[in-house]
Amino acid sequence: MQVYRNSKRDSIKTFLFFLLILFIAYLPVSTFLFFLKNDAFNGYFPPKFFMSESIHSGYLPLWNPYINFGLPQYGDMSSGFWSPITWLIASTVGYNAYSFTIELLFYILSAGIGMYILCRFYEMNEYVSLIAGLSYMCCGYMIGHLQHFNWISGAAFLPFCIWAYHQLQRNLTIKNILLASIIFYMLAASAHPGITIGALYFFNTYALFILFKKGSSIPLTKKLIDFGRTNILLIIGIGLLSVGMIAGYADILPNITRGEKIAMTALGNPVSIKSLVSAMLPLSIVKNDAFFATDLSMRNIYFGLTLLLFFIFSLLTKKNSLQKFFLFSGVAFFLLSSDGALKTSAIKYLPLLGYVRLNGEFAIFALLSFILLSAFSLNNYIQSKSSFAGTLKILYYVLEIIIIISIVFGLYKINHTHTSFTYEIKNIAAQQGIAQIIKALLDSMSFYDAFWLQGIFQLLLLWSIKWCLINKNFSRLLKIVVADLVMASLLNIPFTGVGKASVADVQAVLNKSPAGIITAPLKPINQYDSITTYESGLVGNWSFYNKQPGVSTFAFYPVELNNTKLVFKDPTAEWFSKAYVFIAGDSVTNKITVNKFSGNSISIVSNAAKENSLVYQQNFYPHWYVINNNKKTVAGNYQQVFLSTPIKAGINSISFSFEPYLIKKAMLLSAIAFFLYLLVLTFLFFKRPSPSLRRQ
Repeated sequence: MQVYRNSKRDSIKTFLFFLLILFIAYLPVSTFLFFLKNDAFNGYFPPKFFMSESIHSGYLPLWNPYINFGLPQYGDMSSGFWSPITWLIASTVGYNAYSFTIELLFYILSAGIGMYILCRFYEMNEYVSLIAGLSYMCCGYMIGHLQHFNWISGAAFLPFCIWAYHQLQRNLTIKNILLASIIFYMLAASAHPGITIGALYFFNTYALFILFKKGSSIPLTKKLIDFGRTNILLIIGIGLLSVGMIAGYADILPNITRGEKIAMTALGNPVSIKSLVSAMLPLSIVKNDAFFATDLSMRNIYFGLTLLLFFIFSLLTKKNSLQKFFLFSGVAFFLLSSDGALKTSAIKYLPLLGYVRLNGEFAIFALLSFILLSAFSLNNYIQSKSSFAGTLKILYYVLEIIIIISIVFGLYKINHTHTSFTYEIKNIAAQQGIAQIIKALLDSMSFYDAFWLQGIFQLLLLWSIKWCLINKNFSRLLKIVVADLVMASLLNIPFTGVGKASVADVQAVLNKSPAGIITAPLKPINQYDSITTYESGLVGNWSFYNKQPGVSTFAFYPVELNNTKLVFKDPTAEWFSKAYVFIAGDSVTNKITVNKFSGNSISIVSNAAKENSLVYQQNFYPHWYVINNNKKTVAGNYQQVFLSTPIKAGINSISFSFEPYLIKKAMLLSAIAFFLYLLVLTFLFFKRPSPSLRRQ
């Protein structure tokens, strides 16, 4: 099959189709009835919120003073700081509970459309492309990791990257170079570092596959020259966009606790082998934590019964080279996502893999590969006009028998253990209100209930799939796939994706945060206002939002400076009873006036009785300067922890400022490159096709 032809332009109808399925499949999220739980608002939202508040106050968000006594925001690899999408939202509508949720849904929608475009590029049937797009958009990885914002945003760009790389290999033009550079940059800027590391391995392997896949009639020398030219130009294109990001990450890596390889004993949360049950019965993974022996978010690898059937079928039938690539890649990344010998060996011998803390992060590459492999198999079946017979029919009956056994097993176990919602019907019915009834029902559902309940539904789906294949009714098959994936999503999201409160409840807490970047009053840090435990469960530590620099106890956050360990080493340390600006040994704050505060800088006037030190309670970090009575120097440090400067007796005019000159220049270069790329691309899209840069 020729896979290098251009894909057709997606129609508005196709876009609306994906949008409609997204809305229904993610109904608890898309209706804002429930909020994204755990890490979403506790870890990923705070930096975006700060960026928004800072930009709208007229300041560049370089230093975030509100997270554990401050950190350089540009070095936060979890925040999406370098993503143009983050900057677009932060500088326009701003970040709140609603825009944050919509952004996540946008990434999920992009994932589905990206897979559809890629499949159409591979000349797959329209129905197959839609099925593959929906399977990727609603796969277990997306459902399981809704709270892991930058895992989803990274997954969204992977299909686009494959598509763009193929476009570039087929036709080396300026337009394709710029387009591929932007898409790959969006992946790197939006994704969690683990996905970026995985992508380096995936696409380098893919590049070598493309190199050796080219026709044998082409001389090896020409192959290598074309390969080198294409990839060097792409690397340069991505590199210009990434100058700021590379500089920012290089700046922070020596200063953070996760800047070194992770010990083998610290690795965890793989996609355990027992999680394979979710490939057929995804609801089963929401119970019995001891059985699965991994975090709930890591267990779901479901991508639909239809593609599961054709995935197994593909293993037993002839495959072209591209299918073989996706098979081997999928298996390799699945083994990396599990907790086996391959993962252990890879960490020892392969660069960068030792920095990925959670094994299960690599599962997205496995699911991406398996969905494509399955789609190829289904597409070949449709194109060959094969009948429902032979190997496929045998595999169908094997799946049918497995599902029937699962139903019998579930019913047998609940009958013997009496662990089922069926024994709690009276208690469930006695609850007040539909929400409480649903909660009681879900809480009383057992591991074995999932087997027989979902088993019955899966059996009905399987029978419907069989009917569609026999009658070659692929329009009906698409509808079956929609029902399958929508049901699987809706059943799992309440457990893996959302909490019990609404988005409005979360926003109500966020509304308590003062607007913009304010000059906070000087009062002891341990007397800062707080919120209730329930409210903290919705938005995370209140120190991220209260616009008061400093916090009395360590607030968990993915990025932790090495210096932070010294700050919280002694919970009785004097600085917790001081204001965020104080004179060493003096508890009186009315001798200090803060005239201006921007996060990146602070302007202070102090009246000291004698020579002393003025302390600004922000982590001691490079690029901090102090202007002390019109004399500029590098900021000093107080007890190797905070910023400080000596002051003389009497009135002192002091300014601390965070000035990472190199980072700002690199940021400006990246921004100029990005807008130039967009400008040139816009021009080229309205011009005649660009001439090829590859020698004929």
